[in-house]
Amino acid sequence: MADSNLPEEIRNKKLLVVEGKDDIGFFVEVLKKQNILGVYVTGLDGKNRFNEELPRFTKISGFSNITHFGIIRDKDDKSQNDAFKSVANTLRKKTNLQNIPTKHGQFATGKPRIGIFIMPGDSIEGNMLEDLCLKTVEKHEAMSCVNEFISCVSTLKTKPRNMSKAKTHAFLAVQQELANSIGLASEKGYWDFSSPVINELRQFLNNLK
Repeated sequence: MADSNLPEEIRNKKLLVVEGKDDIGFFVEVLKKQNILGVYVTGLDGKNRFNEELPRFTKISGFSNITHFGIIRDKDDKSQNDAFKSVANTLRKKTNLQNIPTKHGQFATGKPRIGIFIMPGDSIEGNMLEDLCLKTVEKHEAMSCVNEFISCVSTLKTKPRNMSKAKTHAFLAVQQELANSIGLASEKGYWDFSSPVINELRQFLNNLK
């Protein structure tokens, strides 16, 4: 089950909070491919409000009944460890939760079991979900064209602020049907969900079974 708004009530026993509303579809597809059912997936308003909005989930009706609480955010311009600590410290300082994990990619024991995953993971170069998505399609026939385009763009005086996002949208722009978000592209099957580069994320999400 997926929702793009902060819910008034949590009815599922398992909750997965991701950084962006447009990202929801990606994680829903990964869960579906692994036959992980009964997870409520919801997205926040990006990195700028992530730490502000995250603690609000603990005050939503039904939160006390959940058994698993997964949190996924981008590394962005931080180190993986700093991004992890940012989320962990927010939970520690702004909620009454006690069982905060001590390491990226792992779930702590307790109720609820809490896990924090920092995208794109340990083995992928980059800072965000887009980098993981692009890695799944690095051998796609369109990528040679996309890489040439990005190489040209990188020589411009005024470059895109985020090359990973620019490259992602360039790849999506050459698909048979346009998809303007990672989530919609996931629904259309544009990312390779069988790719081994998703294994680390799969292992994390397996804790939600």
